[in-house]
Amino acid sequence: MADVKAYNHAQGAAAALVGPSRSRIKGILVYATAVTAFTLKDGSATGETLLDITIAAGWNDVFLPDDGILASNGVYVSALTGSGSKLTLLLG
Repeated sequence: MADVKAYNHAQGAAAALVGPSRSRIKGILVYATAVTAFTLKDGSATGETLLDITIAAGWNDVFLPDDGILASNGVYVSALTGSGSKLTLLLG
């Protein structure tokens, strides 16, 4: 079992690959200043969409069942809306 590490991404930051080149999304924490949407893709802007979700304002813990979501080519944050929102990815 791999260690879980946290990686942050803030709204307004450029779309980017976050964490290791291959990882499993074990959890997602979001501080949303308003209704916030985000999209995670596999490896790049053109990769398969792994998660596309809209959440309410406030602290949010996105539930991922079982072993989470495998990002074979890394987790790419392609979109994060909601001025001032912050995304924390727990990757293993």
